[in-house]
Amino acid sequence: MSAASDAEQVKLGDVIVVTIKRIGINGEGVGYFRRKAVFIDGAITNEVVKAEVLETHEKFLKAKLVEVEKQSPDRVEPPCPVFGICGGCQIQHISYPGQLRAKLEIVREAFSRYANLNDLKIKPTLGMDRPWDYRNKAQLQVERRDVKGSKSEIVAGLYEIGSHEIVDISGCPIQHPQVNRAIDRVKAVLGELNTPLSKGDSRGGRSDIKDSGTRKGVRTIVVRSGFQSGEIQVTLVTETADLPRQDELIERLRLELPEMSGLSINVNPLKTPLVFGERMIHLWGSEAMNESLGDLNFTLSPRAFFQLNPEQTVKLYETVRAAAALTGKETVVDAYCGTGTIGLWLAPYAAEVRGIEVLPEAVADAARNAEQNGRDNATFFEGEAEDLLPRWAKDGLRPDVIVADPPRAGLDRKFLETILRAKPKKFVYVSCNPSTLAKDCKVLLDGGYEIQSVQPVDMFPQTSQVECVTVLVRSEA
Repeated sequence: MSAASDAEQVKLGDVIVVTIKRIGINGEGVGYFRRKAVFIDGAITNEVVKAEVLETHEKFLKAKLVEVEKQSPDRVEPPCPVFGICGGCQIQHISYPGQLRAKLEIVREAFSRYANLNDLKIKPTLGMDRPWDYRNKAQLQVERRDVKGSKSEIVAGLYEIGSHEIVDISGCPIQHPQVNRAIDRVKAVLGELNTPLSKGDSRGGRSDIKDSGTRKGVRTIVVRSGFQSGEIQVTLVTETADLPRQDELIERLRLELPEMSGLSINVNPLKTPLVFGERMIHLWGSEAMNESLGDLNFTLSPRAFFQLNPEQTVKLYETVRAAAALTGKETVVDAYCGTGTIGLWLAPYAAEVRGIEVLPEAVADAARNAEQNGRDNATFFEGEAEDLLPRWAKDGLRPDVIVADPPRAGLDRKFLETILRAKPKKFVYVSCNPSTLAKDCKVLLDGGYEIQSVQPVDMFPQTSQVECVTVLVRSEA
């Protein structure tokens, strides 16, 4: 392998020396080689590394870390044995203070690149006291594998990066121990009862081999743990409505998991990246589990959305509340309200809260949550904000504060135009994607708003994801 002298002449297999300038949005180290960006998984800001070129493109290179010539003081040994293989975490090799700084820089880079804001003041990332054991839910694929010297074993995990091979993530350090224990107990019972699986099980066909027959059996174990309630909810995603020895399955799981509050089957016979199918079959216990955030209580059906990191969710929602600076007189619109959690969190501090959501089942959940928690001033509407806000404006309603927590794709252009027409005094943008956040803020800045504050929140330690609460106010205010 030869050392490359010019970026334009770089070939696959060349080894180049790169100084890492920052962490990219996917957790990779980003440096430059002769004015071309180089993306290197596993490299850290301020390190000097040797890397083997894997891909060459017109504007960038992708390379594999070969050697660290100058090591960052933030480099640590990842505690997880499958880090870098399972793909669930991207930055376990960075110390936690280093992770928080890296996430702030990811936000700063996005605003610089997409909004031309190079000197924007950004608050330090809000982290966790203990950035492990935080995930309250696991959705793991299962497979029966032959083991030398014994019959077989069941593994549960995530698909390896770029493949359909399942990586066993038993004891995953970012999942709550109660979730890990429940997964292990469910696997043991499935093995004990010889329950058919959809993968690695000849009786039901092989999901990884084309035309291998009708696939029947368990494909995914879903476990959710109530951190406050202590309840465990178990759902088996299957390709058929019937599992053999179903009564024994219920009895054994109740014995192994006395904290289990409910057991269900979800039927999903389709080859799809979606975990859940449309049909739910309740087998035992409560159809919904109980959980709480702060003083809010929720009942969660197996398919209902709930934040994966309850501890940080409280910090996130408190950041939104502080950003909204409500006095009790304001009308607040929660424009992508989902099951209503942010709107319900703000309701005690506002005169009125109106939530908007396109999914009818989420609107029903939000309304039920409002009633259950006595939030009488919170109402939820099915529809799109760009349709409802102008209609409400004609009726004389002009919100003082609009809050939006959209999916990773960011805000719809029509919604941004609606914001500029509705002219709320304050817009609180909760984002899980710094790139789309910065692009959307640029539209609002050009339309007469200015950024009052930017607060990154670390919802998913050990991963490259970063949440952000950004407050925009009308510049003439």
